[in-house]
Amino acid sequence: MRKQYDESEWQVVGFYPVAQAMLAPGAVIKEDGKLPPLPPPTPKFARPISPLENFQMFFRNETPYWIPEVGWFNCDLVQFRPRQHPDNLANRQCFDGGEPIDWRKVPLVVEGWLGLPLEFEPHSSGAIVRPGTPMLTELYGWKDKVRFPDLDKEIDWAEVGRMNSEYCYTDKPTQLGIQLGLWERMMNLMDVTNAAVALMDPDQEQEVKSFLDALADLYIDYIGRLIKVCRIDAIHFHDDWGTQRGPFFSLETAMEFFVPPMKKIVDFCHSNNIIFEHHCCGSAGKLVPAMIETGSDFWNPQSYINDIDALIDEYQGRYTFAAHSPLLRHGTSEETVREMAKAFVDKYKDKHVVFIQDSALRTNREYDGSLYPIFKKYIYEFSRRAYS
Repeated sequence: MRKQYDESEWQVVGFYPVAQAMLAPGAVIKEDGKLPPLPPPTPKFARPISPLENFQMFFRNETPYWIPEVGWFNCDLVQFRPRQHPDNLANRQCFDGGEPIDWRKVPLVVEGWLGLPLEFEPHSSGAIVRPGTPMLTELYGWKDKVRFPDLDKEIDWAEVGRMNSEYCYTDKPTQLGIQLGLWERMMNLMDVTNAAVALMDPDQEQEVKSFLDALADLYIDYIGRLIKVCRIDAIHFHDDWGTQRGPFFSLETAMEFFVPPMKKIVDFCHSNNIIFEHHCCGSAGKLVPAMIETGSDFWNPQSYINDIDALIDEYQGRYTFAAHSPLLRHGTSEETVREMAKAFVDKYKDKHVVFIQDSALRTNREYDGSLYPIFKKYIYEFSRRAYS
């Protein structure tokens, strides 16, 4: 029988390492040249089992001890994006155990994989190829035109292992982030219009499929080398399939072009006990059957353009989604926040969801971010009680 919840589980027994080399989302280097401060260390609490064990129980479809919280910071995961991967440098998202990076000395344009000139845009906190000058307009003969990285020579794997000998080995799941998935990299290589035309052009069909298959092999090679030097428990694979108004492509197109290479990556991850998150921005609810077909484990939909509750109800038992925190308004009492957390747990405890702080709410002036730690404390308490 499980130990019942008690307040001693909030005893601080240590702290988790902070990624010294990241530039926080939305952070800008000010005119005085000063870098924004790093987030404070995350406390480690006296939980009955580790966040890693709880996360793995959840995805084995066993009853967890609490509803897992996903995200980038101060949650049940440790984000890992080694600086040795140029895409991570380009995106200013180096979550690793190395020394701080002086981002003032990193150029705005960094050459990423496939030779893509990735330009950092600070307000969206991401990097992308500036549109209008695509490397390719068609995929005919791409093998002679696109340079894939030589992972034997271009990454010092021993250095990655040494740098992260503590960072990747906490009692939380280490989640490896991979920027620019299959469709995203295809768009960056060709520009969106040319990439869309390639999906519709029967003469380019085999070229598209061979290119995406080669990309899948590259990601598998990268993950396979990393797991030899670091502990990786989950993948955060960026591949946006939607715009604000709907999917980039039809479900049939997704099934034909993107499911086979994505499934290849997911199968490799699962064969190594790695949980797979498809990070997919945009209104992509119509493509959930394709996500299920790839075998991926969960999706965190953007709440303001996807009906998450409808997705949870429609696909319950077949796919996992992230339920988002509610609007915690300024002036809300702790007792009210407690009641909101209890209602949240009562609503979702049997629907096999993870939960996350709603990023859209963080930009809402009515939202009081200082209340979120209180909310998630009660999510832990009430889900612990529910699952005991």
